[in-house]
Amino acid sequence: MARQTLNVFIRGTRDYVQGSQILGRTAELVGNEPPAVLVSAKFTKITERGVVAVFDGEAPGDLVELGRAQFATEAGRQTVQFFEVAGEKAPPIDDVPRVTANLETDGKGTGSATFVITGTFESYLVAIIEFVKAVHAQRGDHVTDIWFTALMGARLPLGASYPQTGTLRLTPKIERMVDGRLQTLSLVDTEGDGNAPPQFQICFSCVVEHD
Repeated sequence: MARQTLNVFIRGTRDYVQGSQILGRTAELVGNEPPAVLVSAKFTKITERGVVAVFDGEAPGDLVELGRAQFATEAGRQTVQFFEVAGEKAPPIDDVPRVTANLETDGKGTGSATFVITGTFESYLVAIIEFVKAVHAQRGDHVTDIWFTALMGARLPLGASYPQTGTLRLTPKIERMVDGRLQTLSLVDTEGDGNAPPQFQICFSCVVEHD
């Protein structure tokens, strides 16, 4: 399993493959025997093409790196690198309904929302990315190019059942402008029915234009 092409798609009206899809398909390959958790992920580029995952191997010199993730078990940690596959766009599929609602935000990066999900690892990732993206969209008069770029300090189980309903809260910690883009680091807290993961850090990037 040194190198695997991921089964990813372009969902709805998007023009990129979602990070939640990349991490979800990778988690299926990592498996949960022994129990595994996602501890970090970082994306440096988005893509509309296919994605190949390289597991603890030598990076292929002919492919463009998109990012990497780290998973942990009792036996240690495993790093997975993601690369763009040259060629045609990833195939399109229908979008899915939103899983968050009741968004409240101060326009400065603090926010909360309720969620309803199936309780899987990937459905939880979809909820937090959708929520944090929505909070960032309220940061200015015109916000574009909102990207999920990283999560850190996480302990997100691959095989556990996550809360199917609950509340997400976002607390901003660090932000700075880099090459015309706002880079943020925030804390995510989850309130749910018994299996909520512990707090972790999430990073986003966007362009904020003011009139």
